[in-house]
Amino acid sequence: MRYKKQFEENATEEMIADSKEAGGELLLRFEPLFKKYLVLIQTGHIDFSDREMKRFVLSFIGDPALKAALKRKHATSRFCHPINQRFAFVVETYGKRDSIDIMIDLQMLFFVLAKRYKQMGKNFCAYLYNAYCYEVSRHIKKYTNDPANIPYRNIEYEDYMQSYSEYSIENCFEDQIYENSLGIPDTSWVRGESCSDLFLCLTPEERKIIIKYYLEDYNDRQIAEVFGMHINTVNQKRRKATMKLAIEQGIDIKKIKHSRKSGKKALLYEAKPVANATDRA
Repeated sequence: MRYKKQFEENATEEMIADSKEAGGELLLRFEPLFKKYLVLIQTGHIDFSDREMKRFVLSFIGDPALKAALKRKHATSRFCHPINQRFAFVVETYGKRDSIDIMIDLQMLFFVLAKRYKQMGKNFCAYLYNAYCYEVSRHIKKYTNDPANIPYRNIEYEDYMQSYSEYSIENCFEDQIYENSLGIPDTSWVRGESCSDLFLCLTPEERKIIIKYYLEDYNDRQIAEVFGMHINTVNQKRRKATMKLAIEQGIDIKKIKHSRKSGKKALLYEAKPVANATDRA
């Protein structure tokens, strides 16, 4: 409740400082919870004796027989393997992100629930036990629902996409995201296969963010919604990407860190000539 005081209209500087301190205490208190989810998401090692863990995995399972197996107190071995296979999709997509980024997401989702919590019969731990797994699963689904976040060469991805009837050869999902006719880089550029040496210093995730921000005029909040990230994570990654490009081109960093307009000018007009027309776009 101390943490929530910073959101009150009449909050003083002293109250805000105390609230932030309370937020730090909450992070330390619930660090084992974050690590538990981090290990599960990145390794896929499901403890079938852990009720909360099974409930989290259940939100990614569509098969009725497997769902029924997860709801039982003890899941038999013949169901454990297919459940692990289904959950592996989460591990191979969202779980491949950097550990720090995932941890930041888990902590921010925690704070969303902390801000939302009201003392109405349940203590905070009970509320968190019932709500946190669903909050995290919704966040991951939002991330994996965007084809741009999925490694195309992963066979599980192809199997996953085949389950959606609205996608067809004539209406390819890639065409809905990157339209070459508009000068927007395609997925091979994002993966670093067709970009020039200048943009090789960026990660695929950073390339996607600068496309959205500088070419499609998305703001950080809109990018966060598209890629299932927290707005602060997007802001940090975008700044890091522009810094890398500035260093590569010998541009004064001060020219690109203030606004979209100055950043765009520095990156697009003061850049060294590049061989790839897509890079110039």
